[in-house]
Amino acid sequence: MYEPFFGLREPPFSLTPDPRFLWLSETHEEGLASLYYGIVRRKGFVLLTGEVGAGKTTLLRAVLDRLPADTETALILNTAQLSPLDLLKLVATEYDLDPSGPSKADLLISLNRFLLGRLKRRLNTVLVVDEAQNLDTAALEEIRLLSNLETDTEKLLQIVLTGQPELLARLGEPSLRQLRQRIAIEHHVEALQPHEVGHYLRHRLEVAGGKYEECFESGLEPIFYAASLGCPRLISLLADRALLAAYSRQLRPVESSLLERKAEQIAAMRVGQPNTSSGLGSGRG
Repeated sequence: MYEPFFGLREPPFSLTPDPRFLWLSETHEEGLASLYYGIVRRKGFVLLTGEVGAGKTTLLRAVLDRLPADTETALILNTAQLSPLDLLKLVATEYDLDPSGPSKADLLISLNRFLLGRLKRRLNTVLVVDEAQNLDTAALEEIRLLSNLETDTEKLLQIVLTGQPELLARLGEPSLRQLRQRIAIEHHVEALQPHEVGHYLRHRLEVAGGKYEECFESGLEPIFYAASLGCPRLISLLADRALLAAYSRQLRPVESSLLERKAEQIAAMRVGQPNTSSGLGSGRG
């Protein structure tokens, strides 16, 4: 709606995980390198965690886009209330295998044959389980058992687990210690630092065909940071709401007074954080 008014080709702050809009902060760049290395070098288990809205899924999509053509990926997104058998059926379906075997053993035999065939052709195979903190202990243990599909020298399946910080707590449980010990590479995505907020906003606007100076007044970054505490999703929500409000008023660029009003709404979304307007603009010079 507001895109033509601000000279934009497309929405710059959509919440869909489009890798084009990923700005590589220090924490995201390290996460990208860690995931890519773990998959390409066949390290077995890789773990990616981060708070809600930190950009894990976008980062994951960016990694998958960069993988060599000889890599086949199964992406499991809906993890809530999955039984071990349901999980195996989803994995089989993602690899175009028949998921209707009469038993779990049949599914494992089929999957093992598939993976051995790919290994003989020197092809890599990856299983990505997103929002893995939703899996119960039995399903997580089934994932560990999948890592047993290996030869004497190589892993047949590279497994990437992504999730919220609760996943780290789950993996610390005694019943999951064998899984925890198999994780070769892990990275926790941190929030953006105050000096990174402006770069994040500018990058997304430029990808969408716009210019930062035509959308926001200079010096507004501290307001964005105070409202979001560096969470990329909340920064995007605030920017989107501010641009829409400015468009409705035919105001360009967004001024601090308008942004501060919208920032109060975003600050209220932060779990466990006080919604106080007094701190939203206090860091602005």
